Amino acid sequence: MSALSACDVRQDRRGNTHADRNTGRDTATETRAAQGSVTQPGRPAFDFYLLSMSLHATFCADHRDYAECQVASRPLVIHGLWPENVAPRTYPHDCPAPALELDPALRRELSDFMPGTQAGLEQHEWREHGACTGLDGNDYFRGALALARTLDAALSPTLTTLAGGEASALRLRAAADAYNPGLAATLTFHCRMPHGAGSHGRPMLFEIRQCVAADGAGGAPGTLLDCAKVNRHDQGCGATFRIARP
Repeated sequence: MSALSACDVRQDRRGNTHADRNTGRDTATETRAAQGSVTQPGRPAFDFYLLSMSLHATFCADHRDYAECQVASRPLVIHGLWPENVAPRTYPHDCPAPALELDPALRRELSDFMPGTQAGLEQHEWREHGACTGLDGNDYFRGALALARTLDAALSPTLTTLAGGEASALRLRAAADAYNPGLAATLTFHCRMPHGAGSHGRPMLFEIRQCVAADGAGGAPGTLLDCAKVNRHDQGCGATFRIARP
């Protein structure tokens, strides 16, 4: 582990994702998303969720000394499950909430899909995002895990095959739809130039996000959404991009 604190690790992992959220606005889709918005006493309203899955090899290309990067992991790992609004830069965050206390069995399951728990990532995500959902910590992370398992099954085989080479959003969407028709439309792909070596001057895929309605029990993640209809789109990837090799 580097000299950075766990808080530094988590902040760096989030990086500039606040800034790169789409800044366009479509009032028609805003109205549609709001149909599933959540309002609970003491919690702000929000329109939908974004599940953010990190490409672990890309993250570790820039952070090789972090504990989670010293062992093999899944190609896709959970970054967070974020309450979102269609209107840009209005998402709720840092809501008052009790301390996170996960069931031991759930914690073990989560660590498999969220290796950043070694640096306390789950605590950060709960404080900044989960506490604003109206869910308790166990239900919040169970929802994230259920979504993550589907994306892992749909995309990890293709990501493993393409590791070290080039890919396109078109190819990954084809894999998603082959697994479950319509899944591709619920995803956005996010690329950037890594600090480390190995990109060959091409952007690398660093995150895959999924748009999900907040229409499950008690405001949990429920129906998958077409991301375009809530004004969320691919960013920074171009026609092709690199997939980091573990």
